[in-house]
Amino acid sequence: MSTAASVPGFVPATLSIARKELRVLFLSPLAWVFLGAVLLLGGIFFHLGLAVSGEASMRPVLGNLAIVLLFCLPLVTMRQFAEETRIGTLELLMTAPVPLGALILGKWLATLALCCVLLALTAIYPAILWLYGDPDPGALVTSYLGMIGLCAAFSAAGLFVSSLARDQMVAGVGTVLLLLPFWLADAGRDLLPEWFAPVLSRVSVIEHLRGPARGVIDSADVVYFLGFVVLFLFLTWRSLESRRWR
Repeated sequence: MSTAASVPGFVPATLSIARKELRVLFLSPLAWVFLGAVLLLGGIFFHLGLAVSGEASMRPVLGNLAIVLLFCLPLVTMRQFAEETRIGTLELLMTAPVPLGALILGKWLATLALCCVLLALTAIYPAILWLYGDPDPGALVTSYLGMIGLCAAFSAAGLFVSSLARDQMVAGVGTVLLLLPFWLADAGRDLLPEWFAPVLSRVSVIEHLRGPARGVIDSADVVYFLGFVVLFLFLTWRSLESRRWR
């Protein structure tokens, strides 16, 4: 089949898988537990951030939301491939006439769509800031763009770990352990030699959220999140592709 002929079929297959995954998520308690947990913890951190800083912006909240997502988003991604492997449906999917790339992208898009629903529900935070303060609208927009980039990156990493595991809990814990160094890198700058600080800044998730929180979209931040997504989606593809040769 030619590339021109395969591309039109690739997109509907991807969207079909994404819709199926979203339907499965929302018909199970998983999506609701994820949304409820993140909104509860996010609301607590939002209140504490405003009480401590008195700043009408999302800047005090982003770092806390990042760590909440680091621990809660694996609840969603841990089942994507690990559960399929456990119940034996992954082999059926991989032998079906669906491109492997469409399968991976569809699952990733479904997780990202769930995260976008979550971020839409947090719109109450900017509404409160507008009601009681005078926030910078540009900074609010870029803050949410930064969070979308974060969710996209964490979702891709979670898919990769899930593709390696055969148990959901192993996939969930493994994702947390994989992502934790990217959050701790920011704190490590004060503990390690000064010459190593630029390296930690480049890999730190928190560092790449600071620009969007200030209303700045830097090309380095865009490349970071885009590279994060591409790397882990590619590794997921390689992980699943290798199963065909076992």
